[in-house]
Amino acid sequence: MKRIAWLTVIAAMLLVGTASAAYVAISAPQTVNVGEPLEVTGTTITKGLTKPSLNPGFSTEVVLYYAQHSKREVDRKTIVVQQDGSFSATFETSGLAAGLYTIELIDPTQTTFGGSSTIRQIVTLVDRSGSLTVNSPLNQDFDGYLDLQGAVSGIGSSGVQIQVEHDGFIVYGPEFISTDANGGFGTAVPISSGGSYKVTFADTRGYIDTRDFVVSGAPTPTETPGISASAPATRSAPAYFEIDTRSGTVTIATSAGIDWVVEYIDEDERFHKVNNKGLLEPETAEFAARGGVVYVKVYPMSYNDSGTVQISAANAESVRVSQAAPALFGDATPTPAQAAPLPVALALLGLVVVVLARRG
Repeated sequence: MKRIAWLTVIAAMLLVGTASAAYVAISAPQTVNVGEPLEVTGTTITKGLTKPSLNPGFSTEVVLYYAQHSKREVDRKTIVVQQDGSFSATFETSGLAAGLYTIELIDPTQTTFGGSSTIRQIVTLVDRSGSLTVNSPLNQDFDGYLDLQGAVSGIGSSGVQIQVEHDGFIVYGPEFISTDANGGFGTAVPISSGGSYKVTFADTRGYIDTRDFVVSGAPTPTETPGISASAPATRSAPAYFEIDTRSGTVTIATSAGIDWVVEYIDEDERFHKVNNKGLLEPETAEFAARGGVVYVKVYPMSYNDSGTVQISAANAESVRVSQAAPALFGDATPTPAQAAPLPVALALLGLVVVVLARRG
């Protein structure tokens, strides 16, 4: 009897332990190219069930170890279980050595995760940067183009994908260009200004490498001509314009003689207001653009001023008076010309009524 009782107690303990241990499984790609983000995802829902085994909000750490020869911690991230039982973490791999790595989810109590959980994953980082040769100079003088010449070994004529970034904006690509039988490529990417350019190379197998280029100099007025438009403006009746930008830095300026206030709505629908100058200097604004439309509103600072304002823009396709802009600025109201016909019509109707009454 005592033996049966002890077996019952042990079985109950095992059941309690099994019920309290949570299921967790992490997942990551088996191979990642150095320079690409290593995405780790996870779930706490077992197959065939819908309820997470860990409560939403539960957090712990996931650790990336270098394990090529000896185990060494590289980085760690905090994961938080979401309402649907999922969690994720991202490790940057730029600058890491190629080789074998392991990802491990930390069990905070050593008993939180059940035996059926998957809390370790092996990942191999592959460094493909050595397959890229860039023959064009990393420092170039501005001539309107970024010259990209080079080769990627081992890809033949399958093509290489190029993406160019400048000032945090993608100004070209990602787009595949052709390669010859030896993986050689060459292209001239149109650019509108000098500065630093980050060029990312990839192919059908993913990321290869990123190279930084520096372009010295700036476009001359003949290369990026300023264009302009003008309209009358008062404090109560502002002038509205729309600018078709080019990719890169766009500069707009008003005419001088009046203390103008410039408001504009950028491509991301964000509102900006500029009023740094006075009567003698043009009001100016400078911003990064991707080639979309920017809307501009201009009016005098003083209620007593009025005049015709001219808006000029550098690195833009066109500037024109806008009919759509007032609504975007929340200023869409009937103009006096639009409102006039209604009172006139009512007056004529009244006159007809009076005449008919007299005849009656």
